Amino acid sequence: MVRLSIYSRLAVAVLFAVAAATADKSPSIDDNQVCTTDTEGHQVCYPRLFNATDEFQVVQPGQDLPPGLHVQINMASGERLAKLMAPEPKKDLALVVPESLPVDPPKDNSRQRGFGSGYKPAAAEGFQAHIDLVVELSTSVDRSQADFLHNTLLAMEDLVHDTRYADELIHRSTGATSLLRLSDANSSWPANIRQLASVVLGTALQNNPQAQESLFVDGALPLFIDNVVRENDARALGKHVFALSALVRGNNKALAEFAGESLRNLSTLTVVGDRKVRDMAEVRVVRLVEDVLNSELHPDFLESAEDMKKVFAVSASAWCSELADRLQRELVEPSAEYYERPLAYAHALQVLRVQYPDNCSISNELQHLAQNKATQLGNDESAADYRQALSELV
Repeated sequence: MVRLSIYSRLAVAVLFAVAAATADKSPSIDDNQVCTTDTEGHQVCYPRLFNATDEFQVVQPGQDLPPGLHVQINMASGERLAKLMAPEPKKDLALVVPESLPVDPPKDNSRQRGFGSGYKPAAAEGFQAHIDLVVELSTSVDRSQADFLHNTLLAMEDLVHDTRYADELIHRSTGATSLLRLSDANSSWPANIRQLASVVLGTALQNNPQAQESLFVDGALPLFIDNVVRENDARALGKHVFALSALVRGNNKALAEFAGESLRNLSTLTVVGDRKVRDMAEVRVVRLVEDVLNSELHPDFLESAEDMKKVFAVSASAWCSELADRLQRELVEPSAEYYERPLAYAHALQVLRVQYPDNCSISNELQHLAQNKATQLGNDESAADYRQALSELV
């Protein structure tokens, strides 16, 4: 009997998704509704709390999502979609695969380790087949299967919203390692593969402390950081930042290792691509920096680790100067098509100034520029958050 290849066995309809939603125009939010401006300049208002049903619906900018929803992103439009979580995983993705697959050892020994190899949860056979394919192709020089791999990663991203599949991926030996290999900018895989590999990792790690701890203990953090530092494609960079953020957010050990020189080095990133895409990637980096240095997000950690306060203060000082320079350049010669990027500068700068007063101050010149810009914005509702952030700097 002829045995079909793993590619034939995995040729099924996959669910279309992409992760890490693109940033939206800054909405105006009150207790019950969100108001924002569409691309034609019209004001649009809708309920602040997303009303989930059994069918996917578009999540509007600024809407709050109740816990426990199934969330994914439309690959073509970038829209975030959500619905009620199905009670059981989809049965039609269960596939029969060979008991073993030949896997050539990777040349890069730093990416050869298997993370969390001691954990063996029960997972659907079809998801194991997806992982087998990722493992095989991550060490292959054959790039002819890029489209097939792309579809497999999309299916995996949809499934790892369920922590059962996320745990299987993270704790299975070579699963996370293979995704890190695919997401590496030096891997020669196209940018869409690199970004989707990071999307799968980030989605599996979000709100999953056990998975975070497993990867951190096994030394994955430097590889996540390398992916960010090496990447020059703006879209892929944004997804690498998403994955890195998912690994360190709420993980005190990872924060302690990342908050020093590695965090400061993010200020030197250089990316290429469409102006808006580059803006969105830069916004993600700045928001990550703000989250890491925002002591209000992890007060117990800093209170119990006195030596870390100095590390955070040094990084806050470096990023305060960097953000002030970027914001001042933007105020003198505006280059952003939308307000998200300068808004991210101003908001992060204010957080650092308030929480690190001995390490972060703003020049009189910058305050004067911020005040003039806030006045110029007047009653422009689409710039309400930006105007508020600039006013707080004065």
